[in-house]
Amino acid sequence: MSKPLSSWVRVAGSAICASLFAAAALLPAAAAENKATPALEEFGKAFAGVKDYQFRIVTHETTDDGKHAEDRVYLFRWRRPTDAQIVVLQGRDKGGAATWHGGDTVSGHHGGLVSFVHLTKNIHDRDATSLRGDVLTSDAYDAELKHFADTPGTLWEAAGPEIGGQPTTAVTLAVADPKANANVSKDVLYLSRVLHLPLGRDQYAGSLLVKTERFKEIKTNLGLKDGDFQG
Repeated sequence: MSKPLSSWVRVAGSAICASLFAAAALLPAAAAENKATPALEEFGKAFAGVKDYQFRIVTHETTDDGKHAEDRVYLFRWRRPTDAQIVVLQGRDKGGAATWHGGDTVSGHHGGLVSFVHLTKNIHDRDATSLRGDVLTSDAYDAELKHFADTPGTLWEAAGPEIGGQPTTAVTLAVADPKANANVSKDVLYLSRVLHLPLGRDQYAGSLLVKTERFKEIKTNLGLKDGDFQG
């Protein structure tokens, strides 16, 4: 979340790239923006009242052919307008961290004996993305809302599974052009019917489940400070 020296991120949904916009341009105008489902609208309303948040991400992801897999646990923090940090709690490079303050770079360090060496990388660099190439901010609430609204495809919702003792609504995006979406053809976001915030996310390449994430210990409006985003 195997790629060499990916240090810091899991992270979770993917940043929308230029190729996706090119694909969108070939579709009818209506396909460029999906009509939000009721659960997504509630997610947007809940997020509007959030100044900062943090949660743990428990993730399992594989390559498209299923030959390589990675399990990791992260701590993710976010603060308006453009501060985010991810720390590896379990898995490869435990103790590694990366921080983003907007723009196209992240700064951070590996875990272990080289943790004193601080690096700056492009946010899309192979050393700053997950096994499947997801960037640090891919599981940020604003990124998820944008992804499900802007990625051309078909969007619908249905009752989802119980996650962490909470009932969910499963919002599913059937992607029109998987090649422009890191080969992910179906993306499912599980929204709490209590908090209206994401509790999990599953991504498929065809019939293969290539990434599963569960978001735990969600805390909002903590009053996070500048010192919480150093690394």
